[in-house]
Amino acid sequence: MKYLPLLFMPVLLLLSSCTAGGLSRAFAGQSLTLYYDDFGPERMAAPFLGPRGANTVIIAHYGFNDLTPSGPEGVRYVNVLQSLNFLRQEVRKLPPTMANEPLRQRLRATYARIYPLQLRRYNTMLNSSFVQPFGAMNRRLMLPALPPPEI
Repeated sequence: MKYLPLLFMPVLLLLSSCTAGGLSRAFAGQSLTLYYDDFGPERMAAPFLGPRGANTVIIAHYGFNDLTPSGPEGVRYVNVLQSLNFLRQEVRKLPPTMANEPLRQRLRATYARIYPLQLRRYNTMLNSSFVQPFGAMNRRLMLPALPPPEI
């Protein structure tokens, strides 16, 4: 019984040695592959996604934003919640004219494709067991506010 803490020491050392974002890459959650055009024209999406490449693919996942290609050329990793926030802001900034309606619909369709990932994660956290470390706390206070399903 007195050696039980020593059994958990390698696990703690392993977890503490992970770099920023290393743990989220080691245990990858669900992701969604999108195209650069799903976030609007380049002048709109460039502050969030970086410059556009020849075949830029966007992967929405639960980790950190990684705008520099870390895998094949032109792959960008963006956070799911930050993607949802970006899309909502851009739809709100668009003037309500008929010329902007196709762009607004494209941004709404992208939002609708990303939203189930965040909803699944949110519901998983709320439904976790009371045996887990934060079981007695109200999990809604720990999680970021869930954005609305439509923008």
